[in-house]
Amino acid sequence: MTNGPARPTPTTTGPDTSAQEAGRAAVSSPVAYETPPPTPSSPDGSPAVATPPPPKRALAVREVEVKLAATPAALARLQALPLLARMADAPPAHRHQVTTYYDTPDLALAAHGLALRVRRQGDRRVQTVKTWASDAGTAAAAGRREWEWPLPVEGDGPDIGLLPAGIFNLLTSAQWAQVAPRFATDIERTALLLHPDPRTSVELALDQGEVRLSVPNNDETGAAEETTWPVAEVELELKGGRVAALFEVAAALHHHAPLRITTGSKADAGLRLLTGKPAAAVPAQPAALTPVTTVAEGFRHATRHALGHLLENATVLLESGDTQALREMAAASRRLDTAMRLLRLAMTLPSTAGPAPLPRVGAKVGANPHAEAADALRRRLAPLRTLLETARGWDRLAERAALLPDRKGAAGLSKRQRLALDHAATQARRRVMKHLRGAGHTALVLDLAAWVEGGGWASPALDQPLKTVAPRLLAELQDKVARAIDRLELPSPPPPGARNAVLVAKAPPAADALERLRRRAQRLYETAEVCRGLYPLATAKAKTVKGAKITPPKRPATDPLAPLTRLHGAVTAPVLARQAAQLVAQLAKGTGPKARSTRLLSRLAQEEAVALAKLPATWRGYSRRRMFWMMGR
Repeated sequence: MTNGPARPTPTTTGPDTSAQEAGRAAVSSPVAYETPPPTPSSPDGSPAVATPPPPKRALAVREVEVKLAATPAALARLQALPLLARMADAPPAHRHQVTTYYDTPDLALAAHGLALRVRRQGDRRVQTVKTWASDAGTAAAAGRREWEWPLPVEGDGPDIGLLPAGIFNLLTSAQWAQVAPRFATDIERTALLLHPDPRTSVELALDQGEVRLSVPNNDETGAAEETTWPVAEVELELKGGRVAALFEVAAALHHHAPLRITTGSKADAGLRLLTGKPAAAVPAQPAALTPVTTVAEGFRHATRHALGHLLENATVLLESGDTQALREMAAASRRLDTAMRLLRLAMTLPSTAGPAPLPRVGAKVGANPHAEAADALRRRLAPLRTLLETARGWDRLAERAALLPDRKGAAGLSKRQRLALDHAATQARRRVMKHLRGAGHTALVLDLAAWVEGGGWASPALDQPLKTVAPRLLAELQDKVARAIDRLELPSPPPPGARNAVLVAKAPPAADALERLRRRAQRLYETAEVCRGLYPLATAKAKTVKGAKITPPKRPATDPLAPLTRLHGAVTAPVLARQAAQLVAQLAKGTGPKARSTRLLSRLAQEEAVALAKLPATWRGYSRRRMFWMMGR
């Protein structure tokens, strides 16, 4: 297992891959460059500093690969698997690779999102620059860019003179002078070139070895103490053909040996050893849709981002137990569920976006095997989503309890109840982590990724622009929210001056009705968030001053999602208050009722009542606004 620490957001260098090309297989092309006279290395392996190189033609190869954590026993079992011999066109190649990673003492290259390494394999030396972060070009696969140059066998360090000017100029000459070896990997690799079908090539690598970091000792001998991290993993890299084949091969291997999909790399493990810092939660990236994005492209893009967001934070959670990573995973699981539901709906669309009315949201799709497959995958995702929401509920209560005053007579939890709360939150996180380590989770992710990238669900109806479908889709989701609010028997609004009064005019709404409203508001918000890129932001109209000769500049546009964000917060507030009250009652039942917890239950009930009383006014304010998808209609 090679889960690493948080990786900085990379500075974009090299050509990027467009959204339309992301669904196709990335075929590795040879790197084109001009070879200048080699720059000699210093005796200690550090690069000799050269003058800034002239601009060179350097093509960044986009590497698409799937990483699976394994055990030495699983690797031995896979090496003897007859399935691999049937797909390979040659016997396996056994290689000994020693790779050294270079950076400045303050890790300036890593701060720019780049890794500089030199790999020695037999009588070959290769220098590579790779990006740390994945571009999420494919579901559950790492899509990274790399530049590669062969080096003379003699020497140990990198040749800085080969770097393109765009990379060289990221650091000053003084910084390049400080570039030196920071850590290394020593790997025994068994490699096979597989052909799952006549048009697809996948390189399989079974890696076993270690990451090494030399730490100087303080004794008189000056010897260095080595810190190591074991490596046992499977890498599948697409050389050409179908992206879905990566996941199909991975699923076949996982069927014969226990594997776990991961986003961590050997370089991540090296950074963890070097810095001593655990991985940090990875926030979600905004959707990069354009007005010409089709329905199929929009679904594939949303699913890729949600699944990639889920996997990156799963790696962080398993390595460090970070509660923020759990929060990000819960959000990613909701976005993934929303994307699957939207595809289910999109399958009911007519083949052309003409005047024919679109079907109602949630309409049944008759005898569609792809719709049934989408439903089956969404049902398989439900257990993880439930575990994440349960764990998030305990974490939210712990965060709330930490802010309560710890004094006699105040609303809160007793010491025994706080201990019980910490134990419940820890156990909930452990259940999530156990699920992530299970074989079923990896099998589900691989099946989902293969299904999304395979594209068998695509149809002519999904080739129409998403921008023509989004307004009706969002309007239907908005109507669902309106109907859910109408079905609530909300209490009357508080009178003026009674802002914090306890409202008991009517019985509180049923828990299932509140939860239904929350889910519908969540889907509306997440769908609007994805579709926001379809509508370019317009600046607000400037106010003209009467008699003025010069028109003032336009004011910057406000966040187009702000009204929906307020509505989502108003809908979520009473649900979270009730969930917190249920968990407090559960703690009180196990530890015995306490005066402080009783007062906390009263406060939570009051908080829920006030939030419910404000909800109608928030909804009226939102419904009067023309959202960005309604403009021009």
